[in-house]
Order: sequence, then structure tokens, then C-alpha cells
Amino acid sequence: MMRIKVYDEDLKDRWDEFVIKSRNGTFMQQRHFLNYHPRNRFMDHSLMVYDEHDQLTAVIPGAIKHNGEKRLLSSYPGASHGGIVIDLKFNTARALALVPILIEHCQANNFHSIELKMVPRIYHCWPCDEIDFALRYYGFSLSSTELATALPLKETPFKTHYMAESAQRNRHKAEKLGVTIKESSDYKTFRNILTNNLKQRHKTHPTHTLPEIVDLTQRYPQSIKLFAAYYEEDMISGVVAFLLNSRVINCFYIANNSEYQHLRSLDLLFYRLINWGIERGYHYLDWGISTENKGKFVNQGLFRFKEKFGGRGVLRETYSLDL
Repeated sequence: MMRIKVYDEDLKDRWDEFVIKSRNGTFMQQRHFLNYHPRNRFMDHSLMVYDEHDQLTAVIPGAIKHNGEKRLLSSYPGASHGGIVIDLKFNTARALALVPILIEHCQANNFHSIELKMVPRIYHCWPCDEIDFALRYYGFSLSSTELATALPLKETPFKTHYMAESAQRNRHKAEKLGVTIKESSDYKTFRNILTNNLKQRHKTHPTHTLPEIVDLTQRYPQSIKLFAAYYEEDMISGVVAFLLNSRVINCFYIANNSEYQHLRSLDLLFYRLINWGIERGYHYLDWGISTENKGKFVNQGLFRFKEKFGGRGVLRETYSLDL
């Protein structure tokens, strides 16, 4: 019979080893990533699921949230997705056995609802929809749907016909004007550009402080990269790319210095990043969501920008159940 155990920090290495070998995990579900958050920021309630042979078969990164008087078990708030991460042996029978046990655990621990942000399918190395089926079978419903934009790199030739003509023109323009692209470790300059971007356009600020970004790059030196565009030795735009697993490059932060907008450096930057990903065997480049307020607002301009490079829609879904 399957059983659920609340995560204990002593099991950090076992958890991370499981996620690395899972069929739908990314480093956002690893404790090594989640633990960069200050201990008092979220109230952790992650779960480890063991099969009838007492072998770890699934993990659920989670935290306690409050909505008024309601107590929720939620996918970890400090990650873009969490869901239920499973091993290669996990099948439909196990999915149908797990969900009732998860519901019982939450009822016994005085939760009023469950909220799971699923891992997008482009990150799966093996089909995992038995999880979605089991959640729906036992009464979960989609509480929010957001739309990201991704380019299938395995289906994309080095030729640029997947790019809109405007993107191709802008890419050539940037090259002729002397814009260069390279990897950088100058996160301070990049964050200044990003901060100005967000302040001007959205009157907000970056999710991560500079020390947090530096901490993350030290935790994942091979999996977090800053690709930057330069003009006359000055950084004018950049992309912080999370290589979340062996399949997908996620553009976590994108920033452009508006004073150099006429150079069209982002068009050249993404052209180079796309080809960098193709050369290294990645399956997708994921630009992230262009919807806001849990999918209730559509940023048409942001979608147009991403789609001109050939990107198309990928759902990010959240399931919920009131107990």
C-alpha cells in the first residue's frame, strides 16, 4: 500500500537524486533550488510518496498558504511549477492510488484545499498524463490556465524561415551596427537594466534580489547562464536562461536597455540563443508566460514579440480541489 511522508531536511539528497532521475522533474523541484529561499519565507509542507515496496515513487513540492481563514496545500510558491514528480515505474494504477491518499493526508492535516501547479508537458521526458487523469477522476478541476510560448528546437533548422521577416531584418540590422553576443557573469549590470525595464513598463521590480540571483548561479553554475548583447563594450540587453532539465531552455528574465532599442539587439540575441540550443540538443526554448493575473489578462504585445521567432503556445495549468 502506498504511503505519504512529510519531507524532512535529512532527506534532501534522496529527494534531489529522485528528481534528477524522474521523468517530469526540473531543477525547480530540487531542494537545492527551493532551499535558496529564506527559511521563514514559506512554510514548507512537501511530501514524499512511497510504494508498496517502500520505494520512493513520487515527490510533491509544497507549502502551506492561507487564503483568509482557509489553509491550502499549494505547489511551492517560489517556483514556476511544482506538480507531482514521478519515477519511470509510476503508472496509471499508482496515480489512481496516490490521489485519494493525498486527499486523505490533507484532510487529516486540516487543509481546506489543494492547489497543484503542473509541470508543462514540454519538460516531460516520458508521458505523464496519468497524473492529470487521476486528479480529474477524483474531482480536481483547472483553477487557472496560463499560456507560455515555446519553440521546438528539434524541429527547427538552422535556416531562419521559422522567424518572421521583421525579426530577420532586425537581426541583420543589429549585426551590421556592431552588436555582439556573448555569455556574461555581470549580473549586476543586467539586473540594473531589468529593474529599469520593470519600473518603466510595469511599475514593479524583479522577483529576485541581486544576492539571490548570485546565490542561484552559484548553486547551478552549469544550468543558469546569462547571455548578453553588447554595443561598444556596454551591455544593452540580456537573457537569464535556466537550463531546467536536459530538454528545455527557460528564458527566466529578459531585459533590454530602452536607450538602445533602435539597435534591435534582442532579435540577434534570441537568434543566437536558438542556435545555441539547437547545437546542444535541447528540445525547446521556453519564453515563459505572457498572460497575467492567472491567465485573466493577455499581453498581446509580448505574445507577438515571442511568436515572431517561431514560438507557439504551451499551457501552464493549475489544478485545485476544495476539501
